[in-house]
Amino acid sequence: MDTVERRIVSVAAQLDMVAKAVEGWRPNSEGSKSINRFQTTLEAQFRKLQELSKEWTIKKIADFENEKSQIAEIFENVNEARIQLQVETGLQVSKIVHSIEESLKRSLLKDLQPSNIADHKYYLEGEKKEVLRRVVCTPGTRERLQAEIVSWARDTSSATIYWLFGAAGTGKSTIAYTVARRFEVATANDTVALGGNFFCSRQFEETRSAGLIIRTIVYHLALRCKPFADALGHSGKFDTIHQDVRAQLEGLLIAPWRASESARHAELLAPSQYIIIVDALDEIDGRGGADFLRDLLDAIDNHHLRDIKFFVTSRPDQDLVAHVSKFIDKKLYRLEWVSQDEAQGDIQMYLHTALPYLPGNDLQKLVTAAGNLFIYAATITKYLEKHQPEEQKELIEKLFSVSSSTHLHSSRMTAPLDRLYDQILSDTFGDFEEEFLLRRQQVLFTLLCTAVRTSTLIVSQLLGIGHDNTNIADEVVQHLHAVLYVEDNKVLWYHKSFPDFLFDKTRSKKFWCDRDDHHKLLTLSCFQIMKKGLQFNIADIPSSFVFNNDNPALLDMVQQKISPILKYSCQHWDHHLLLSMSNSLGDVLEEFLQLHVLFWIEAMNLMGLDGLCDGMLRRASTRGTQKKSALADHFAEAARFALYFSGSGASLSTSHLYISALATWPSNWEPCRTWKTHFPGIPAFVNAIGNEISLMAIHTKSDVTSVAFSTDGSRIVSGSDEKSVRVWDASTGQELKVLDVQVTSVAFSSDGSRIVSGSCDRSVRVWNASTGQEVKVLDGHTAEVTSVAFSSDGSRIVSGSYDGSVRVWDASTGHQIRMLDGHAAE
Repeated sequence: MDTVERRIVSVAAQLDMVAKAVEGWRPNSEGSKSINRFQTTLEAQFRKLQELSKEWTIKKIADFENEKSQIAEIFENVNEARIQLQVETGLQVSKIVHSIEESLKRSLLKDLQPSNIADHKYYLEGEKKEVLRRVVCTPGTRERLQAEIVSWARDTSSATIYWLFGAAGTGKSTIAYTVARRFEVATANDTVALGGNFFCSRQFEETRSAGLIIRTIVYHLALRCKPFADALGHSGKFDTIHQDVRAQLEGLLIAPWRASESARHAELLAPSQYIIIVDALDEIDGRGGADFLRDLLDAIDNHHLRDIKFFVTSRPDQDLVAHVSKFIDKKLYRLEWVSQDEAQGDIQMYLHTALPYLPGNDLQKLVTAAGNLFIYAATITKYLEKHQPEEQKELIEKLFSVSSSTHLHSSRMTAPLDRLYDQILSDTFGDFEEEFLLRRQQVLFTLLCTAVRTSTLIVSQLLGIGHDNTNIADEVVQHLHAVLYVEDNKVLWYHKSFPDFLFDKTRSKKFWCDRDDHHKLLTLSCFQIMKKGLQFNIADIPSSFVFNNDNPALLDMVQQKISPILKYSCQHWDHHLLLSMSNSLGDVLEEFLQLHVLFWIEAMNLMGLDGLCDGMLRRASTRGTQKKSALADHFAEAARFALYFSGSGASLSTSHLYISALATWPSNWEPCRTWKTHFPGIPAFVNAIGNEISLMAIHTKSDVTSVAFSTDGSRIVSGSDEKSVRVWDASTGQELKVLDVQVTSVAFSSDGSRIVSGSCDRSVRVWNASTGQEVKVLDGHTAEVTSVAFSSDGSRIVSGSYDGSVRVWDASTGHQIRMLDGHAAE
């Protein structure tokens, strides 16, 4: 076979290979173009080779060199086409892989609903980089501790959890952020990678919720570890995002992680260990942070997780320290254990880097004053950095000229920070006369005391120092730039140690914020704003024959008529009332109940918040009104009426607050009797008798066998013969959840997160109250279970049965703790 024939066979074989490869394949448009181009090139070159083979042998011999050149050119074209196909195919594969990854990301985002703000990378771009001051440790600082943490993370035999705790301002968050960045950008040779993180902060709603921690961590981990993502998807447990932390740990993290073990180990290039970082658990609402750590430790202790570790930081909690100390699989480190020399060496390095032109003696003064509080170093830096070097020296001299006796009652640790805060406030307020000083202090106190973080406009209007003018409030925030900042038009503080200082009279002295007194002022302000802004038919609704949802102009009218300051006052007056210890608000509250409470219920309904009215009025009836029992009774009556309205169909059309709810309200007690005198035109039901009225009727399809309220009174749980447990909104009567089980008894846990039911099938079942998912089944009774209840702390469940026994169960594990015999079985 001569050269041309061999080439013909080669090209024909490639054509045949392409034909077989694309047989039955339906590529995308780009893939079709690439294959078609390659096939067209092969066919064209194949025809050229065929033409060469047909030429006379004599001509081929005479023109041998030319033939060689043509054959070489043909195969160069074929080779170029092949290389182009490989490049295009590789790019298309990369795009497809990227598309799959993006699709997975979108799916996980939808299913898990994680927090974006809590991710350590969230503020790394643009102006938001400075919002929470998430910065790495200054080079040369915290080196020993960082090395110890990295060593712990890499050691496969070390403890699963590392808890770093210490007082406010000791630098825990900076260390956590540094560790996160260290393993986020780990090299290819590193065996450890950041699996997920959650940086808590009470500044934002989503970063202070314990319920978002596991969901966010799992989202991060699924993006970094495909076997885990696959196992998570196969588990189908995404509905647990609305359950408690224990259920989320079990369903979203532990079960998929264990199920993915073999697949993870089969990946040669995957990290052998993942680290999860949770920072500042003390910033979680209430006891949520401590409870999260307890649940996490219990899960680790029960399941002995492999290839995953947890690094957690928080303030110290003595009860929690004692609890954690009982576990073997843990490592504790308290930042106060760092030697004074080491801490001050790190702070000196930080200050020298941040304030490079500061003379050595002034730098040493600051180092000595800081002790081991990094927040002192960070705050003094912000305080000085906007000034020229000579001005910095003057400010430092002024700071240290303040007598240490000024803060005699400060603790040894906080005294230097207290002097610094004192100096910052003196610089801001010191030169004003008393009247103007008080006004500016009230701005600062209001920024700290509002129910939610808010704008300088809301603060100014609450204090009555300007309707649209925020100059004074803006000036205060600007001068306090070392401790306050503005984000999304809300004023926030850099560190909790600042409000802690102002709320402690022994520390802040002349700058003390008397919270009781200030909440009284804000309570009066809210009622004054509501008195001035609320009115009958505030949204100018033209007809009572139209539901709110069917009125297209209503939303715009509500936004136009209910200003942000009126909305704040309507939503949060009870917050300030409950935190004020004053008993001198009776006249204001009585005036509110005369008529404006009706206008308030109307406005709350228009804002979709009428379900809150009952609870707010009930809280008001038990707080701040103890010395006036009649006033407390009137608030309780108003609460009953608010529930009567919000739980009825009348709430679907705001106008029917008056012409239906008020008209049919049978009670003749105050303040309702007075309300009706203001509306003589509404229908009167002269035959209505009695004050024992049904506030709400909730109808089911069969006999109800048991009912119970949640502790906060916001929900009702019922059991019925139709083999269901139903959860209802106690303010509106709306059905929230249906649990499929036949029950004889139901009860809420004290925190309202769980429901326990007893059944005819001899079982005790625990349910997630938010999602309706079954959490545990407690088996042991040998006859129908007749009664169930949670202990006050939610840690135990007790059940009684026709088998004559009372059994006590561990609510977390479902294990039977003890059985009490004595009752006679049926």
